Amino acid sequence: MARSRLSPLDSSFLRVESPTAHMHVGWKGIFAPRPDGRTVTIGELRQTIAGRLRHAQRFRQRLAFPPAGLGEPVWVDDERFAVEHHVVAMSEAHELLPRARFDDLADLCLSRPLERDRALWRIELAPVLDDGTVGMVMKVHHAMVDGKSAVELALLLLDAAADAELPVTDDGWTPAAAPGGRRLALEAIADAGGESLRAVRTAARMAGSPRNSVRIADTLRRAALAVSEDVLRPAPSSYVNVAIGPRRTLVHHTAPLAPLLAARAAVKGATLNDVALTVVAGALRELSMRADRIPEAMKVMVPVSTRTAEQTTDLGNRISFVFIELPVHLYRPADRLAEIQRATARFKAEERASGGEALLGALGMLPDPLRDAAAKLAASPRMYNLTISNVPGPRFPVYLRGCELLEAAPVIPLPDGHALSVGVFTYRDQLTFAGYADPSALPDIGHLPAALATAIAQLSSMADAPATPGFPDNVRRITAA
Repeated sequence: MARSRLSPLDSSFLRVESPTAHMHVGWKGIFAPRPDGRTVTIGELRQTIAGRLRHAQRFRQRLAFPPAGLGEPVWVDDERFAVEHHVVAMSEAHELLPRARFDDLADLCLSRPLERDRALWRIELAPVLDDGTVGMVMKVHHAMVDGKSAVELALLLLDAAADAELPVTDDGWTPAAAPGGRRLALEAIADAGGESLRAVRTAARMAGSPRNSVRIADTLRRAALAVSEDVLRPAPSSYVNVAIGPRRTLVHHTAPLAPLLAARAAVKGATLNDVALTVVAGALRELSMRADRIPEAMKVMVPVSTRTAEQTTDLGNRISFVFIELPVHLYRPADRLAEIQRATARFKAEERASGGEALLGALGMLPDPLRDAAAKLAASPRMYNLTISNVPGPRFPVYLRGCELLEAAPVIPLPDGHALSVGVFTYRDQLTFAGYADPSALPDIGHLPAALATAIAQLSSMADAPATPGFPDNVRRITAA
Protein backbone atom coordinates (compact mmCIF):
# COMPACT_ATOMS: atom_id res chain seq x y z
CA MET A 1 0.00 0.00 0.00
CA ALA A 2 1.38 3.40 -1.02
CA ARG A 3 1.95 5.63 1.96
CA SER A 4 1.16 9.33 2.03
CA ARG A 5 4.41 11.28 1.99
CA LEU A 6 4.71 14.86 3.16
CA SER A 7 5.10 17.43 0.43
CA PRO A 8 8.19 19.66 0.57
CA LEU A 9 5.94 22.47 1.84
CA ASP A 10 4.42 20.28 4.58
CA SER A 11 7.89 19.12 5.58
CA SER A 12 9.22 22.68 5.72
CA PHE A 13 7.16 23.25 8.86
CA LEU A 14 9.10 20.43 10.51
CA ARG A 15 12.40 21.85 9.28
CA VAL A 16 11.86 25.29 10.82
CA GLU A 17 10.56 23.94 14.13
CA SER A 18 12.87 24.39 17.10
CA PRO A 19 12.68 24.34 20.91
CA THR A 20 11.58 28.00 20.75
CA ALA A 21 9.47 27.85 17.56
CA HIS A 22 6.54 25.43 17.72
CA MET A 23 4.86 24.92 14.37
CA HIS A 24 1.30 24.12 15.39
CA VAL A 25 -1.79 25.96 14.24
CA GLY A 26 -4.84 25.98 16.46
CA TRP A 27 -7.62 27.94 18.10
CA LYS A 28 -9.12 28.80 21.45
CA GLY A 29 -12.91 28.66 21.57
CA ILE A 30 -15.57 29.83 24.00
CA PHE A 31 -18.96 28.10 23.92
CA ALA A 32 -22.29 29.06 25.47
CA PRO A 33 -23.62 26.78 28.23
CA ARG A 34 -26.15 24.11 27.31
CA PRO A 35 -29.74 25.36 27.45
CA ASP A 36 -30.64 22.47 29.78
CA GLY A 37 -27.82 23.36 32.19
CA ARG A 38 -25.99 20.04 31.83
CA THR A 39 -22.19 20.10 31.77
CA VAL A 40 -20.18 18.85 28.80
CA THR A 41 -18.03 15.97 30.01
CA ILE A 42 -14.64 14.89 28.77
CA GLY A 43 -16.15 11.46 28.15
CA GLU A 44 -18.76 12.90 25.77
CA LEU A 45 -16.13 14.84 23.86
CA ARG A 46 -13.91 11.78 23.55
CA GLN A 47 -16.84 9.69 22.30
CA THR A 48 -17.79 12.36 19.76
CA ILE A 49 -14.28 12.57 18.36
CA ALA A 50 -13.67 8.81 18.45
CA GLY A 51 -16.88 8.26 16.50
CA ARG A 52 -15.75 10.60 13.71
CA LEU A 53 -12.14 9.55 13.30
CA ARG A 54 -13.13 7.26 10.43
CA HIS A 55 -13.65 10.49 8.45
CA ALA A 56 -10.24 11.87 9.42
CA GLN A 57 -7.80 8.96 9.45
CA ARG A 58 -4.82 11.30 9.69
CA PHE A 59 -5.83 11.93 13.33
CA ARG A 60 -4.78 8.33 14.06
CA GLN A 61 -1.46 8.53 12.24
CA ARG A 62 2.04 9.64 13.18
CA LEU A 63 5.15 10.51 11.20
CA ALA A 64 7.79 7.98 10.22
CA PHE A 65 11.17 9.33 9.10
CA PRO A 66 13.30 7.51 6.50
CA PRO A 67 16.86 6.92 7.70
CA ALA A 68 19.75 9.18 6.67
CA GLY A 69 17.40 11.87 5.35
CA LEU A 70 16.60 9.82 2.24
CA GLY A 71 13.23 11.45 1.74
CA GLU A 72 10.40 13.34 3.38
CA PRO A 73 8.53 11.66 6.26
CA VAL A 74 5.46 9.52 5.61
CA TRP A 75 2.24 9.09 7.54
CA VAL A 76 1.82 5.68 9.23
CA ASP A 77 -0.74 4.36 11.71
CA ASP A 78 0.02 5.23 15.32
CA GLU A 79 0.16 1.85 17.04
CA ARG A 80 -0.19 3.50 20.47
CA PHE A 81 -3.11 5.71 19.49
CA ALA A 82 -5.77 6.27 22.14
CA VAL A 83 -8.19 9.15 22.03
CA GLU A 84 -7.68 9.85 25.74
CA HIS A 85 -4.02 10.72 25.00
CA HIS A 86 -5.16 13.57 22.75
CA VAL A 87 -8.43 14.77 24.32
CA VAL A 88 -7.84 15.79 27.92
CA ALA A 89 -9.45 17.84 30.67
CA MET A 90 -7.72 21.15 31.18
CA SER A 91 -8.26 21.00 34.93
CA GLU A 92 -9.15 18.02 37.09
CA ALA A 93 -10.56 20.30 39.78
CA HIS A 94 -14.33 20.15 40.33
CA GLU A 95 -14.78 23.82 41.11
CA LEU A 96 -15.52 26.35 38.40
CA LEU A 97 -12.45 27.40 36.44
CA PRO A 98 -12.01 31.20 36.41
CA ARG A 99 -11.94 32.67 32.91
CA ALA A 100 -8.53 34.27 33.56
CA ARG A 101 -7.19 30.91 34.71
CA PHE A 102 -8.55 29.27 31.53
CA ASP A 103 -6.64 31.82 29.45
CA ASP A 104 -3.45 31.04 31.42
CA LEU A 105 -3.88 27.28 30.96
CA ALA A 106 -4.64 27.77 27.26
CA ASP A 107 -1.39 29.73 26.91
CA LEU A 108 0.44 26.93 28.72
CA CYS A 109 -1.01 24.36 26.30
CA LEU A 110 0.02 26.47 23.31
CA SER A 111 3.53 26.93 24.74
CA ARG A 112 4.29 23.21 24.49
CA PRO A 113 5.30 21.52 21.22
CA LEU A 114 3.47 18.45 19.97
CA GLU A 115 5.27 15.13 20.40
CA ARG A 116 6.44 13.88 17.01
CA ASP A 117 6.22 10.20 17.93
CA ARG A 118 2.43 10.45 18.32
CA ALA A 119 -0.48 11.73 16.26
CA LEU A 120 0.16 15.47 15.87
CA TRP A 121 -2.87 17.02 17.57
CA ARG A 122 -4.28 17.76 21.02
CA ILE A 123 -7.52 19.10 22.50
CA GLU A 124 -7.92 20.44 26.04
CA LEU A 125 -11.42 21.01 27.48
CA ALA A 126 -12.51 23.27 30.33
CA PRO A 127 -16.07 21.99 30.93
CA VAL A 128 -17.28 24.90 33.09
CA LEU A 129 -15.85 28.40 33.42
CA ASP A 130 -16.90 30.77 36.17
CA ASP A 131 -19.21 32.69 33.83
CA GLY A 132 -21.02 29.48 32.83
CA THR A 133 -19.33 29.14 29.44
CA VAL A 134 -17.23 26.23 28.14
CA GLY A 135 -13.62 26.61 26.99
CA MET A 136 -11.63 24.50 24.57
CA VAL A 137 -8.17 24.67 22.98
CA MET A 138 -7.15 22.67 19.91
CA LYS A 139 -3.73 22.50 18.29
CA VAL A 140 -2.61 20.61 15.18
CA HIS A 141 0.83 20.56 13.60
CA HIS A 142 1.19 22.75 10.51
CA ALA A 143 2.81 19.79 8.71
CA MET A 144 -0.61 18.14 8.89
CA VAL A 145 -2.96 20.98 7.96
CA ASP A 146 -3.13 24.55 6.72
CA GLY A 147 -5.49 27.12 8.19
CA LYS A 148 -8.41 26.31 5.92
CA SER A 149 -8.22 22.54 6.37
CA ALA A 150 -7.81 23.05 10.12
CA VAL A 151 -11.17 24.83 10.14
CA GLU A 152 -12.69 22.00 8.12
CA LEU A 153 -11.32 19.48 10.63
CA ALA A 154 -12.76 21.53 13.48
CA LEU A 155 -16.14 21.50 11.77
CA LEU A 156 -15.85 17.73 11.45
CA LEU A 157 -15.32 17.47 15.20
CA LEU A 158 -18.08 19.94 16.08
CA ASP A 159 -21.80 19.70 15.26
CA ALA A 160 -23.96 21.69 12.86
CA ALA A 161 -27.01 21.06 15.09
CA ALA A 162 -27.48 21.59 18.81
CA ASP A 163 -29.22 18.23 19.26
CA ALA A 164 -26.71 16.02 17.39
CA GLU A 165 -26.55 12.48 18.75
CA LEU A 166 -23.39 10.87 20.05
CA PRO A 167 -21.78 8.85 17.23
CA VAL A 168 -20.98 5.14 17.44
CA THR A 169 -17.31 4.84 18.34
CA ASP A 170 -16.43 1.29 17.27
CA ASP A 171 -15.47 1.44 13.58
CA GLY A 172 -13.28 -1.66 13.71
CA TRP A 173 -10.03 0.26 13.17
CA THR A 174 -6.80 -1.52 13.96
CA PRO A 175 -3.44 0.08 13.21
CA ALA A 176 -1.31 -1.36 10.44
CA ALA A 177 2.19 -2.42 11.43
CA ALA A 178 4.71 0.38 11.10
CA PRO A 179 7.41 -0.10 8.44
CA GLY A 180 11.01 -0.59 9.52
CA GLY A 181 13.90 1.65 8.56
CA ARG A 182 14.91 -0.48 5.54
CA ARG A 183 11.36 -0.42 4.16
CA LEU A 184 11.14 3.36 4.66
CA ALA A 185 14.46 3.82 2.86
CA LEU A 186 13.43 1.65 -0.10
CA GLU A 187 10.07 3.41 -0.43
CA ALA A 188 11.77 6.81 -0.30
CA ILE A 189 14.20 5.82 -3.07
CA ALA A 190 11.36 4.41 -5.17
CA ASP A 191 9.24 7.53 -4.66
CA ALA A 192 12.15 9.78 -5.59
CA GLY A 193 12.75 7.78 -8.77
CA GLY A 194 9.08 7.90 -9.65
CA GLU A 195 8.96 11.66 -9.12
CA SER A 196 12.00 12.15 -11.38
CA LEU A 197 10.47 10.01 -14.11
CA ARG A 198 7.15 11.84 -13.92
CA ALA A 199 8.96 15.18 -14.07
CA VAL A 200 10.86 14.13 -17.22
CA ARG A 201 7.69 12.87 -18.90
CA THR A 202 5.79 16.02 -17.98
CA ALA A 203 8.59 18.24 -19.30
CA ALA A 204 8.75 16.29 -22.55
CA ARG A 205 4.99 16.41 -23.02
CA MET A 206 4.81 20.12 -22.32
CA ALA A 207 7.79 20.95 -24.53
CA GLY A 208 6.06 19.32 -27.47
CA SER A 209 3.04 21.61 -27.33
CA PRO A 210 3.12 25.33 -28.27
CA ARG A 211 0.24 25.96 -25.86
CA ASN A 212 2.13 24.31 -23.03
CA SER A 213 5.27 26.26 -23.93
CA VAL A 214 3.27 29.46 -23.43
CA ARG A 215 2.08 28.14 -20.05
CA ILE A 216 5.67 27.36 -19.03
CA ALA A 217 6.78 30.86 -20.00
CA ASP A 218 3.87 32.37 -18.08
CA THR A 219 4.68 30.34 -14.97
CA LEU A 220 8.33 31.42 -15.18
CA ARG A 221 7.22 35.05 -15.54
CA ARG A 222 5.05 34.84 -12.41
CA ALA A 223 7.83 33.06 -10.50
CA ALA A 224 10.31 35.76 -11.53
CA LEU A 225 7.90 38.43 -10.28
CA ALA A 226 7.56 36.59 -6.98
CA VAL A 227 11.35 36.49 -6.67
CA SER A 228 11.87 40.17 -7.48
CA GLU A 229 8.91 41.53 -5.51
CA ASP A 230 8.82 39.13 -2.57
CA VAL A 231 12.05 37.20 -2.10
CA LEU A 232 14.73 39.74 -2.98
CA ARG A 233 13.09 42.70 -1.22
CA PRO A 234 14.25 42.40 2.40
CA ALA A 235 12.00 43.23 5.32
CA PRO A 236 12.90 46.32 7.33
CA SER A 237 14.17 45.95 10.87
CA SER A 238 11.34 45.86 13.40
CA TYR A 239 10.70 45.52 17.12
CA VAL A 240 8.66 42.36 16.40
CA ASN A 241 11.75 40.58 15.01
CA VAL A 242 13.75 39.58 18.05
CA ALA A 243 14.92 36.35 19.65
CA ILE A 244 12.01 34.43 21.15
CA GLY A 245 11.58 31.79 23.81
CA PRO A 246 9.05 28.94 24.07
CA ARG A 247 6.34 30.87 26.00
CA ARG A 248 3.21 31.92 24.11
CA THR A 249 0.15 34.00 24.82
CA LEU A 250 -2.98 34.42 22.73
CA VAL A 251 -4.96 37.65 23.01
CA HIS A 252 -7.93 38.60 20.86
CA HIS A 253 -10.69 41.05 20.07
CA THR A 254 -14.04 40.18 18.44
CA ALA A 255 -16.03 42.76 16.49
CA PRO A 256 -19.30 42.81 14.51
CA LEU A 257 -18.82 42.28 10.79
CA ALA A 258 -21.32 44.90 9.57
CA PRO A 259 -19.24 48.06 10.25
CA LEU A 260 -16.21 46.48 8.58
CA LEU A 261 -18.28 45.61 5.52
CA ALA A 262 -19.43 49.24 5.41
CA ALA A 263 -15.80 50.37 5.52
CA ARG A 264 -15.00 48.01 2.66
CA ALA A 265 -17.66 49.69 0.53
CA ALA A 266 -15.90 53.04 0.94
CA VAL A 267 -12.98 51.96 -1.29
CA LYS A 268 -13.78 50.65 -4.75
CA GLY A 269 -12.53 47.10 -5.24
CA ALA A 270 -11.57 46.58 -1.59
CA THR A 271 -12.14 43.18 -0.03
CA LEU A 272 -12.84 42.07 3.53
CA ASN A 273 -9.26 40.81 3.66
CA ASP A 274 -8.07 44.33 2.77
CA VAL A 275 -10.18 45.71 5.61
CA ALA A 276 -8.76 43.14 8.05
CA LEU A 277 -5.20 44.06 7.06
CA THR A 278 -6.09 47.73 7.55
CA VAL A 279 -7.38 47.04 11.06
CA VAL A 280 -4.13 45.25 11.94
CA ALA A 281 -2.09 48.14 10.49
CA GLY A 282 -4.05 50.59 12.64
CA ALA A 283 -3.65 48.44 15.76
CA LEU A 284 0.12 48.11 15.27
CA ARG A 285 0.29 51.87 14.77
CA GLU A 286 -1.60 52.34 18.02
CA LEU A 287 0.79 49.97 19.85
CA SER A 288 3.77 51.91 18.53
CA MET A 289 2.25 55.20 19.70
CA ARG A 290 1.65 53.77 23.20
CA ALA A 291 5.29 52.67 23.36
CA ASP A 292 6.61 56.01 22.01
CA ARG A 293 7.90 54.31 18.86
CA ILE A 294 7.59 56.08 15.51
CA PRO A 295 5.22 53.87 13.44
CA GLU A 296 7.06 52.27 10.55
CA ALA A 297 5.82 50.25 7.59
CA MET A 298 6.23 46.47 7.83
CA LYS A 299 6.59 43.70 5.29
CA VAL A 300 3.93 41.11 6.07
CA MET A 301 3.44 37.61 4.76
CA VAL A 302 -0.13 36.78 3.80
CA PRO A 303 -0.90 33.07 3.20
CA VAL A 304 -3.20 32.51 0.22
CA SER A 305 -5.20 29.30 -0.13
CA THR A 306 -4.74 27.42 -3.40
CA ARG A 307 -7.18 24.69 -2.35
CA THR A 308 -9.67 23.82 -5.09
CA ALA A 309 -13.21 22.48 -4.76
CA GLU A 310 -11.86 18.99 -5.49
CA GLN A 311 -9.35 19.26 -2.64
CA THR A 312 -11.73 20.20 0.17
CA THR A 313 -11.26 16.85 1.93
CA ASP A 314 -7.48 16.74 1.50
CA LEU A 315 -5.25 17.50 4.44
CA GLY A 316 -1.76 18.94 4.13
CA ASN A 317 -0.96 22.44 2.98
CA ARG A 318 -2.51 23.94 -0.15
CA ILE A 319 -1.20 27.46 0.24
CA SER A 320 1.06 30.01 -1.34
CA PHE A 321 2.47 33.17 0.17
CA VAL A 322 2.41 36.78 -0.93
CA PHE A 323 4.08 39.74 0.70
CA ILE A 324 2.83 43.30 0.99
CA GLU A 325 3.90 46.47 2.74
CA LEU A 326 1.63 47.13 5.70
CA PRO A 327 1.25 50.94 5.89
CA VAL A 328 1.55 51.30 9.66
CA HIS A 329 3.15 54.70 9.02
CA LEU A 330 0.05 56.26 7.42
CA TYR A 331 -2.09 58.40 9.71
CA ARG A 332 -5.56 58.23 8.14
CA PRO A 333 -7.41 54.89 8.16
CA ALA A 334 -8.83 55.65 4.71
CA ASP A 335 -5.30 56.08 3.33
CA ARG A 336 -4.19 52.80 4.90
CA LEU A 337 -7.14 50.95 3.35
CA ALA A 338 -6.56 52.51 -0.08
CA GLU A 339 -2.84 51.67 0.03
CA ILE A 340 -3.52 48.05 1.02
CA GLN A 341 -6.20 47.71 -1.66
CA ARG A 342 -3.71 48.90 -4.30
CA ALA A 343 -1.07 46.45 -3.06
CA THR A 344 -3.38 43.42 -2.99
CA ALA A 345 -4.91 44.34 -6.36
CA ARG A 346 -1.41 44.48 -7.80
CA PHE A 347 -0.30 41.05 -6.59
CA LYS A 348 -3.57 39.58 -7.85
CA ALA A 349 -3.11 41.18 -11.27
CA GLU A 350 0.48 39.92 -11.41
CA GLU A 351 -0.63 36.45 -10.19
CA ARG A 352 2.22 36.48 -7.72
CA ALA A 353 0.46 33.87 -5.56
CA SER A 354 0.78 31.31 -8.35
CA GLY A 355 4.37 32.43 -8.87
CA GLY A 356 5.02 31.79 -5.19
CA GLU A 357 3.34 28.40 -5.51
CA ALA A 358 5.74 27.52 -8.34
CA LEU A 359 8.70 28.51 -6.16
CA LEU A 360 7.41 26.38 -3.29
CA GLY A 361 6.96 23.47 -5.67
CA ALA A 362 10.60 23.80 -6.67
CA LEU A 363 11.64 23.00 -3.08
CA GLY A 364 11.16 19.33 -3.88
CA MET A 365 13.94 19.49 -6.46
CA LEU A 366 16.57 20.64 -3.95
CA PRO A 367 18.93 18.25 -2.14
CA ASP A 368 17.93 17.62 1.46
CA PRO A 369 20.52 19.93 3.11
CA LEU A 370 19.49 22.78 0.82
CA ARG A 371 15.83 22.22 1.69
CA ASP A 372 16.70 22.95 5.31
CA ALA A 373 18.47 26.17 4.35
CA ALA A 374 15.69 27.25 1.98
CA ALA A 375 12.96 26.59 4.57
CA LYS A 376 14.80 28.55 7.27
CA LEU A 377 15.50 31.44 4.91
CA ALA A 378 11.82 31.56 3.89
CA ALA A 379 10.81 31.77 7.56
CA SER A 380 13.47 34.31 8.57
CA PRO A 381 13.01 37.95 9.63
CA ARG A 382 14.89 38.94 6.49
CA MET A 383 11.96 37.65 4.45
CA TYR A 384 9.12 39.26 6.42
CA ASN A 385 8.29 40.96 9.71
CA LEU A 386 5.12 39.11 10.66
CA THR A 387 2.38 36.85 9.31
CA ILE A 388 -1.24 37.96 9.02
CA SER A 389 -3.54 35.11 8.10
CA ASN A 390 -7.25 35.45 7.34
CA VAL A 391 -9.08 32.16 7.94
CA PRO A 392 -12.73 32.10 6.81
CA GLY A 393 -15.02 30.20 9.15
CA PRO A 394 -18.65 29.10 8.86
CA ARG A 395 -21.43 31.67 8.51
CA PHE A 396 -23.73 29.37 10.50
CA PRO A 397 -23.61 28.36 14.20
CA VAL A 398 -21.68 25.25 15.26
CA TYR A 399 -21.97 23.36 18.54
CA LEU A 400 -19.93 21.34 21.00
CA ARG A 401 -22.33 18.77 22.44
CA GLY A 402 -25.19 21.29 22.38
CA CYS A 403 -23.07 24.32 23.39
CA GLU A 404 -23.01 27.00 20.69
CA LEU A 405 -19.64 28.41 19.69
CA LEU A 406 -19.54 32.09 20.66
CA GLU A 407 -16.09 33.06 19.39
CA ALA A 408 -12.81 31.46 18.37
CA ALA A 409 -9.32 32.96 18.32
CA PRO A 410 -6.95 31.44 15.72
CA VAL A 411 -3.31 30.52 16.36
CA ILE A 412 -0.75 31.32 13.63
CA PRO A 413 2.66 29.82 14.51
CA LEU A 414 5.80 31.86 15.19
CA PRO A 415 9.10 30.94 13.49
CA ASP A 416 12.29 31.93 15.26
CA GLY A 417 12.95 35.64 15.11
CA HIS A 418 9.24 36.55 15.02
CA ALA A 419 7.60 37.67 18.27
CA LEU A 420 4.11 38.23 16.83
CA SER A 421 1.63 36.79 14.35
CA VAL A 422 -1.97 37.82 13.75
CA GLY A 423 -4.85 35.55 12.82
CA VAL A 424 -8.26 36.72 11.62
CA PHE A 425 -11.27 34.41 11.86
CA THR A 426 -14.69 35.05 10.35
CA TYR A 427 -17.58 33.32 12.11
CA ARG A 428 -21.27 34.04 11.59
CA ASP A 429 -21.62 37.84 11.68
CA GLN A 430 -18.38 38.68 13.49
CA LEU A 431 -14.63 38.88 12.99
CA THR A 432 -12.07 37.83 15.60
CA PHE A 433 -8.54 39.25 15.48
CA ALA A 434 -6.01 37.25 17.51
CA GLY A 435 -2.44 38.17 18.38
CA TYR A 436 -0.16 35.21 19.11
CA ALA A 437 3.09 36.25 20.74
CA ASP A 438 5.99 35.51 23.01
CA PRO A 439 5.02 37.70 26.02
CA SER A 440 8.64 37.97 27.15
CA ALA A 441 9.81 39.28 23.78
CA LEU A 442 6.74 41.50 23.29
CA PRO A 443 5.66 42.59 26.79
CA ASP A 444 3.05 45.09 25.57
CA ILE A 445 1.05 42.41 23.72
CA GLY A 446 -1.68 42.74 26.35
CA HIS A 447 -2.58 46.13 24.85
CA LEU A 448 -3.32 44.63 21.43
CA PRO A 449 -7.06 43.96 21.98
CA ALA A 450 -7.66 47.60 22.95
CA ALA A 451 -5.55 48.75 20.00
CA LEU A 452 -7.61 46.57 17.67
CA ALA A 453 -10.84 48.03 19.06
CA THR A 454 -9.49 51.54 18.47
CA ALA A 455 -8.41 50.71 14.92
CA ILE A 456 -11.85 49.23 14.12
CA ALA A 457 -13.61 52.31 15.49
CA GLN A 458 -11.36 54.61 13.45
CA LEU A 459 -11.85 52.62 10.28
CA SER A 460 -15.60 52.41 10.78
CA SER A 461 -15.85 56.18 11.03
CA MET A 462 -13.45 56.66 8.07
CA ALA A 463 -12.56 60.10 9.49
CA ASP A 464 -11.44 62.53 6.80
CA ALA A 465 -8.93 64.49 8.88
CA PRO A 466 -6.61 66.66 6.77
CA ALA A 467 -2.90 65.99 6.75
CA THR A 468 -0.75 68.19 8.98
CA PRO A 469 1.53 70.15 6.62
CA GLY A 470 5.25 70.23 7.20
CA PHE A 471 5.56 66.87 8.97
CA PRO A 472 6.29 63.35 7.65
CA ASP A 473 3.18 61.23 7.61
CA ASN A 474 4.55 58.79 10.18
CA VAL A 475 4.62 61.47 12.89
CA ARG A 476 1.31 63.18 12.14
CA ARG A 477 -0.38 61.03 14.75
CA ILE A 478 1.95 62.44 17.39
CA THR A 479 1.35 66.07 16.43
CA ALA A 480 -2.38 65.56 15.90
CA ALA A 481 -2.76 64.08 19.37
